Amino acid sequence: MAEFFRPECGVPSQELRDAVAIEGLGRTTCACGYNCVLVETPAGMAIIDTGLGARFLGYGPRIEPLVGRLGDRLVTANAPVSELAAVVFTHLHQDHARGAIWSGNLTFPSALGFAHAAEIAFWSADSESQSDDPHRAEANEALRLFGTQMRSFDYETEILPGIHTVAAAGHTPGHTAILLESQGERLLCVGDSFYDPLQVSHPRWCTPWDNDPARAIVSRETVLARAADEQLLVHAYHMPFPGLGHVEREGDTYQWVPARRE
Repeated sequence: MAEFFRPECGVPSQELRDAVAIEGLGRTTCACGYNCVLVETPAGMAIIDTGLGARFLGYGPRIEPLVGRLGDRLVTANAPVSELAAVVFTHLHQDHARGAIWSGNLTFPSALGFAHAAEIAFWSADSESQSDDPHRAEANEALRLFGTQMRSFDYETEILPGIHTVAAAGHTPGHTAILLESQGERLLCVGDSFYDPLQVSHPRWCTPWDNDPARAIVSRETVLARAADEQLLVHAYHMPFPGLGHVEREGDTYQWVPARRE
């Protein structure tokens, strides 16, 4: 838990311990998943984020066998990688983008890539402040490999039929939530707006990976308010599989309610 929430990120140690005790789950670490979403659209099959990809050792040997299964899952879903039409990135951190380029080639060779214009500009910039960013290499590689197949977008845009972009910057400059709409149903994919239920109940807590903490807080509170007020089904990338749930108001804050698995 301390890896995610630290005093230097605005999370007082005692407040964190008290919150964990109140939560009553008996855990000391975040249960962090990598949940990608496959979407069928009139323009073809699209995937939102792509995980870490195979043979990833950057988080230690414990993680390596747990990742890199996206291709098999797509085959099971009758959506082979060669047939995907689009890859939509909430942002270009390695745990969202590497699955699209891990082999040194495009995992989805026919797919267009979609990322916010600010995200593309940020990772394309030659900046000393980014030189030691662990996500920089994969972000740049994704942009290089997609090349002319990469499409930039703005917020509040329908980039594919039924796939709308929602402002959620702060975690990265172009971090984006994705709202899916189909036949009167809606699903809000929040990307890295929050990592853990404790960040839903404490939306002012940030993580070391938030590029602009103040902006991330505003975005998180806005996303949480919309999810609660509109009673949206929410997909949270880093919640335990399948990452689906609802956000409910609890006094002046919120709580995460996992969706029941049938």
